[in-house]
Amino acid sequence: MIGLILLASAGIAAYAATQHAGHLQTALGGELQQGANDLQLAKAAVVKANSGTGDPAQLTEAIRYFQSGRSHFQRALDQVQGDALLRGGQIAPGVGTYIDPRVRSVEAIARMGIDLADAGEQTVELDVAFLKPAAGTTKSGPRILAVMTLAQSKTPAIKTALQRARNEAAKVDISVLPSSQRATFAKAKGDIAKGLTQMDEFQKLAPAVIELMGGNGSRTYLVEQPDPAELRGAGGFIGTYSILTINKGEITLGKGGDTYYIDYPYARVGSPKYVQPPGPLRQFIGTQSYIFGDSNFNPDFPQAALTGEQLYFHETGNKVDGVVSLDPWAVAGLLTVTGPIAMPEWNTTVQASTFAESVFQQQQHTATRTGNRKQFFSDVAVKLIERLMALGSGQWSKLITVLNAQVTQRHLQIYVNNELAQKEVDRVGWSGAMVAPTAADEAMFEVESNFGGDKANHWLARSYDLVLTASGGKLHHNLIISYVNSTPPGYAGGQTYACYVRFYVPASATAKEAHLPGQDRIPNDEKHAGFSLMDGWFNIKVNNQMGRGTARIGFEWDTVWDPTSTRRIYWQKQAGTLVDPIKVTLVVGGKTYTAKGNLDRDRVLVLSPTSLVIQAGAAAQAQFPLIGSSS
Repeated sequence: MIGLILLASAGIAAYAATQHAGHLQTALGGELQQGANDLQLAKAAVVKANSGTGDPAQLTEAIRYFQSGRSHFQRALDQVQGDALLRGGQIAPGVGTYIDPRVRSVEAIARMGIDLADAGEQTVELDVAFLKPAAGTTKSGPRILAVMTLAQSKTPAIKTALQRARNEAAKVDISVLPSSQRATFAKAKGDIAKGLTQMDEFQKLAPAVIELMGGNGSRTYLVEQPDPAELRGAGGFIGTYSILTINKGEITLGKGGDTYYIDYPYARVGSPKYVQPPGPLRQFIGTQSYIFGDSNFNPDFPQAALTGEQLYFHETGNKVDGVVSLDPWAVAGLLTVTGPIAMPEWNTTVQASTFAESVFQQQQHTATRTGNRKQFFSDVAVKLIERLMALGSGQWSKLITVLNAQVTQRHLQIYVNNELAQKEVDRVGWSGAMVAPTAADEAMFEVESNFGGDKANHWLARSYDLVLTASGGKLHHNLIISYVNSTPPGYAGGQTYACYVRFYVPASATAKEAHLPGQDRIPNDEKHAGFSLMDGWFNIKVNNQMGRGTARIGFEWDTVWDPTSTRRIYWQKQAGTLVDPIKVTLVVGGKTYTAKGNLDRDRVLVLSPTSLVIQAGAAAQAQFPLIGSSS
């Protein structure tokens, strides 16, 4: 929402007809002041309409105020342009140089107000679609689609009005404004720029949302529910799934459940159904075919999702238009929006604070699990999606905030086949793609796959200790990763963490060493632009007398160090992990700097010859750029 501001006349009293000028200044000031007040009232009404559960009646008030404000600004403009004495003063010798910039500034302010009123009134139409759906359109999907379809047609005109307002603002001579009004005017220009940015957001977002919501025809999505307790490159073994079809915003939930029932019977080498897995996975499963449940092998989610689509089609004959990966922590986050959901068929109610733990215990404890235990997660996902699609528009802002948080923590990832839609998914940071190093900066990414068939990642504690030593134009990296496996007896698969680990560093890195007890028998041939790979294997078996097992692995590599500049290292978090502590030490110029943090999200290490700082990495930034969303 464009912040509608307090505007006032700049004063035009210094010309020959002093009495007339004073009268005119008072009249103009009154019109401009009232116009500005009306625009403020219009904004307040729009904000109120969009707050909490929403008050659509406020939109009628907003339109009335926008129209009233436009009238006041127009009258001020007409008075200035129709005043012959004032026009003569503009070109009169001596006083003209004083009068002319003030007259032009008043005209520009009046036109800017008219343009802001035009933009505001048109954007209220989007709010009407947002808050007052057509009869029978109560579900979120059709309402979102209606808003985005309308936005696609309205945005160009709104943007044009804002561009006119920006152009008029540029004509105002700030030096002739009273000092008390200059900060307000500066804020107005900033708010116009913000409004234009949000219209740009709409123009990018609307076509993608229309595609995603089936506005261009029915779309079918594969909703994966990975198990991070059995970690894989892109988040976890895919234990359950759901099928979701969207047509014109209407969502239909189809078949889903345990992936075992589409993966089994497993094809073997020599069978026409056999698909060769990647080398390290083949090292683990032997002659068994690549299956949908294992399709999360690749840590780059767009690549993993494409593999998932292909294997799902190979096993079922059904094509999909995209993939959504939703782990238990993402579900827990979404339950903070929907509230608890009753599951009478499972004699329970799921809620945010306990979901991740309860679904793990329900599925994996050998004393309580049932033959159809994996159906539970799928059933919850179905009801969760139904509840989300019935949310009132007052909850949409909270929903987007929660979704962004889950994406930032890599518990939610999305891939769609449509190139335009996927480009937008990637732009807002929802794609789960690997973050490649740039020419000036580095990137690093540690990825684990639990190939022990157990659920050790639920119990695993992991910490990172990175020492960076700058010397002789080189930056030496020494990373030690320490593990404690405290998996108790009584859970599916046993207690041994059998891990295949990959570590990605810049392709330009030299002197690479992986300190791992086990090496590949079948090499990993995956490629990621800008990266080189170190990989290997290690096991942690629990000693039940001690209640735990431990391990330490390490990686070393060098990059170029420029002592005259700042270096950034982007440290990516693996999907499906939680909050692993990190400690970073920088040794440079005879001094040592230390910083601590965690990998609850991506991090950025900022190094210089005199400092070390750990910052937050990229965050998901999806938004509905609707009126009232900013001030």
